[in-house]
Amino acid sequence: MEYSNHSLVVLFLLISFILTAETHIIDGMEASTSRKQKEDVNLERQLQVLNKKPIKTIMTKFGDTIDCINIHKQPAFDHPLLRDHKIQMVPSSFPEYTSNKHNSTTIFQVWKINNGSQSKRCPLGTIPVRRTKKEDLVLAQKLLREADQIHTNAYTFSHMNHHFVSVEELSEGKAYFGGAANMSVHGLELNSDEFSTSQIWIQNGPSEKLNSIEFGWMAYPTFFGDNSSRLFGYWTADGSKQTGSFNMLCPGFVQVHNEISFGADFDPISVYGEDACVVSFQVRRDPPTGNWWLIVDGINIGYWPKEIFTHLASHASVVRYGGIAGSKPQMPTPPMGNGYLPQLQDFLKTAYMTRMKYADEKGQFVNINPYGVQTKQDTTLDCYNILFAGNLGSDWEISMAFGGHGGMCP
Repeated sequence: MEYSNHSLVVLFLLISFILTAETHIIDGMEASTSRKQKEDVNLERQLQVLNKKPIKTIMTKFGDTIDCINIHKQPAFDHPLLRDHKIQMVPSSFPEYTSNKHNSTTIFQVWKINNGSQSKRCPLGTIPVRRTKKEDLVLAQKLLREADQIHTNAYTFSHMNHHFVSVEELSEGKAYFGGAANMSVHGLELNSDEFSTSQIWIQNGPSEKLNSIEFGWMAYPTFFGDNSSRLFGYWTADGSKQTGSFNMLCPGFVQVHNEISFGADFDPISVYGEDACVVSFQVRRDPPTGNWWLIVDGINIGYWPKEIFTHLASHASVVRYGGIAGSKPQMPTPPMGNGYLPQLQDFLKTAYMTRMKYADEKGQFVNINPYGVQTKQDTTLDCYNILFAGNLGSDWEISMAFGGHGGMCP
């Protein structure tokens, strides 16, 4: 077969195009594979940092592996700003905080071992850390990418299917040194890719450099392996760009208690219309050290050190109380609170917070100003709502109800 010069040129160009396209495809595949390999290597390095050699291991009936590790070798001290940090074993001199919990008292359970309801604690000089799996890190990164970041001075929300409701005291230029409330704890039925929280935010700084501490209870089946309501904490020092994580999935939080750690479940929980189980949560800045202590039902769990923050190194500008619920895009969002819309007639049938307080510059907890609060939500009131009750007096003091059933919420 004979070809004209023009045909040969066209054939040459066609072959060149095919070879170039194949090269780009191969290069693209190699680049994708290379990225995946780098991500896997990075995850393995993180696991080596987080999972220290245990002195003792406890297997729980919930499927968790709890490693008891040397308190001085915990993951926090792999943070570059904490290499020379000296552990603060107890808060310096916090004023007594009386939770005055009403109705029934929630028993804050520790890690339960397999052979019954008996509980065990880690030996003295060690702390319990829920062993981190590779999928835990992947899920934590996914949650951070998808979760709404509720900023201090500018409320910007992602297009993901996440919603929040909250109450905050609006006082221009006011400094806060902690936040506290008694929270009712409930059981929620969630699908694997859904999560729901009842929490307090303590924040300072502009949105792009937001310092934030968040804490309370969370249900997240994929993350924890079941629907249990569990203790959680979160921190960031730059609006979740490069720093921060949930619980102890990155160096930062210093654990001191040898029995209770992030991920511990709450049991018993509230029963709709019958009984309310309540837990006291507080985070307070220790005046001498600047560390932000997490205290649950009067138990000093540990603290976020001053060194890992910029704007929160001195004080907070916002304290917020409420909840977040989230799911995959284009999917219904899960229940929040107790799964029912809030009402103020019967607190046995709603999720609530009472004794809502902030810490002043002296470390004293005082009531938020009931006449200076504002409720916020980024959803329709048919899905979630929040009702501020004001000062109910007696053991309740400043209170609110919140939550909802979720659904296809705009």
